[in-house]
Amino acid sequence: MDAQNKRGQNVSFRKAGWAAIASAAIGILSFVALITGVSTRNSLIISRQGISLFRVHDAGVILQLLLFLPAVFALYDLLKQKSPGVSKSIRNTGVAAITCTVLFLLMIFPNILADILYMFPQGIFGFWLIIINCKLKGMLPAGLRWFGVIVGTGLVMVGIFPPAYAIFVDAILIYIPAAPPGVIENIPVNTPANIFLHQTLWIGSLMGVLTLPAWTILLGVNLLRKAQTDL
Repeated sequence: MDAQNKRGQNVSFRKAGWAAIASAAIGILSFVALITGVSTRNSLIISRQGISLFRVHDAGVILQLLLFLPAVFALYDLLKQKSPGVSKSIRNTGVAAITCTVLFLLMIFPNILADILYMFPQGIFGFWLIIINCKLKGMLPAGLRWFGVIVGTGLVMVGIFPPAYAIFVDAILIYIPAAPPGVIENIPVNTPANIFLHQTLWIGSLMGVLTLPAWTILLGVNLLRKAQTDL
C-alpha cells in the first residue's frame, strides 16, 4: 500500500473509531431508556411516560446503528488487507442489516410495525458480527474478536424472538398496521412457549444488546490505534 493510500486509510480508521465511540455512548443511553421504560410501565396499560421512553430508545438505536456504519467499512478494509480478494457482499450484508433495522425502527413511530420487529434484522446484524469477527483473525486482538462473537450471538438470540413468537405464541405482533398495546396486553403470558421465548430474549439482551456498546468502544479504540500507524 502506497503512502497516500495509507494516509487515506488512517483517516478512515480515525473517523470510524470516533464514530464507534459515539455510537457506544448513544447505545448506553438508549439501553437506559429501554430499561427505565420497562420498569416504570403499568402492567396493564403502557403509560404515556413509558411510551415516550420506548420511543427515545428507538430513536437512540437508530442513531447508534447509523454511527456504526463507518466501522462496518473499516472492518471490511481490515478484512481486505488480510484477504485482498474478499467479496463486497460481506460489507454489503452488514450495511443492509443495519439499514433494515433502522427502517423497521422508523416504521414504529407511525405505528406501521410493532416495536419488536426491528429485532429480526438486528439479529441478522448480530450474525454478521459473528462472521466478520471470525474472519478477522490476526487483524484484531483475539479478546476483542471473541467478545464480538459473544455480542453477535446475543443479538442473534434476540433476533429469533419475533418470528418464534409469531409461530409459537401469537401472530398479532407481525400485524400491519401494528396492533394497539391494549390488544397485545390480552395475550396470555403464562404459556410455556411465551415464558421460554422471553427468557431467551432476556439472556440475548444481556449478551448482545447490553454488551454491544462496550464492544463498540473497544473496537473504536482499536481503530484509533490503527490510525496512528505509519503516520
